[in-house]
Amino acid sequence: MRDPNRIGTIIEKIEKIWRHRPDWRLGQLILNIVKIKCPELFYLEDDTILEKIGDLEKELGIDH
Repeated sequence: MRDPNRIGTIIEKIEKIWRHRPDWRLGQLILNIVKIKCPELFYLEDDTILEKIGDLEKELGIDH
């Protein structure tokens, strides 16, 4: 099993970069981190990602 303690560290680092570049969309931020091309994710709006997060929460039975 992967170390669950990594999650906080990763989220903090992503937040630090995103606050430095608040105009970037989440997908754009992730792709800039990993340095790959994926136009579908790069241009995906954050509200769409939030919808998909909600869908996954429902699928996994996670309370909002």
